[in-house]
Amino acid sequence: MTEPPTRDPPDPADDETVIVPPGEPVDETVVRDEWGAETVATRPVDEDAVLVEETEPGRKPPTLWPWLLGLLVLVLLGLGAFYLLSRDDDEQSATTTAATTQVAERTVPDVVGTTSSEATATLREAGFEANLVSVPSARPPGTVVAQDPAPGTTQPEGTSVRLNVAEAAAGTTTGATTTTGTTTAATTTAPPPQPSPAVIPEVVGDELADAARSFADEGLKVSAAYVPSQEPSGRVIAQAQPAGTELERGATVQINVSTGPDPAAGVAVPNVTGRTLDEARQALDAAGFEVLALSPSGDRVQNSSPVASQTPAGGATIPSGLLVLVYV
Repeated sequence: MTEPPTRDPPDPADDETVIVPPGEPVDETVVRDEWGAETVATRPVDEDAVLVEETEPGRKPPTLWPWLLGLLVLVLLGLGAFYLLSRDDDEQSATTTAATTQVAERTVPDVVGTTSSEATATLREAGFEANLVSVPSARPPGTVVAQDPAPGTTQPEGTSVRLNVAEAAAGTTTGATTTTGTTTAATTTAPPPQPSPAVIPEVVGDELADAARSFADEGLKVSAAYVPSQEPSGRVIAQAQPAGTELERGATVQINVSTGPDPAAGVAVPNVTGRTLDEARQALDAAGFEVLALSPSGDRVQNSSPVASQTPAGGATIPSGLLVLVYV
């Protein structure tokens, strides 16, 4: 900074100031200043200094709340759109599930050659209803001789399957015939004697194989329904009709069999009805099931014998390793 010039003390003789006594008029006052023009001190500019620009008086900084409000509105709109889209997806999924349930179809089992009671039980187990229609036939009474829809076709669950069942043949009578004086009396063909009724055995608590043999000894069949239970796997826990009930031979009685406290994964049972016993064994063995072949009629069980029915029915899902019964 530049220092101001040094001044000498003023000389009293040079002082031209006139002192005017009080009360006298003033002519003029002379003031002499020998300091001269003042020197303005300057400060060197620091090139690294930061210049701060003052805000003009009355000017306010920009306001942020309108931008924040707009951002909030956009977020709310996005959340609303996401909710509507997710709701549409849920409704569409529910509609698709309902439609899938409505069009569920099942495979019609083959029940031709079985008794009417056995065919009814097999169809109900597969998810169908039986419509029994008696028709004349040379086959044993009560035998299913035809069915519609055909076996192996897929139909909606609950479909009624028409079963043509052989009715008992009435006795035939031949009138008297006269030939050249010879008279032949009328001949009447009597119906065959009816077999004695079968008696349902008590099988609750038995193993399925033993229970099925007990029924076969009485000329009866079983329809095995596997159900969840804490009883050991393969044990009979209930039977549809009590022991001692009399039924027609060849009839079928449903029994409930335990899947065990820790059942294996479910596997679809192959449909082996109509195959030979040897082919049926191979198919069921390959699927992981045990096989027991029975003949309630007392016929000899051979590998070449055709399978008339099975339980559980083909297409049913049960834990692997369980027993499947086949009747020849």
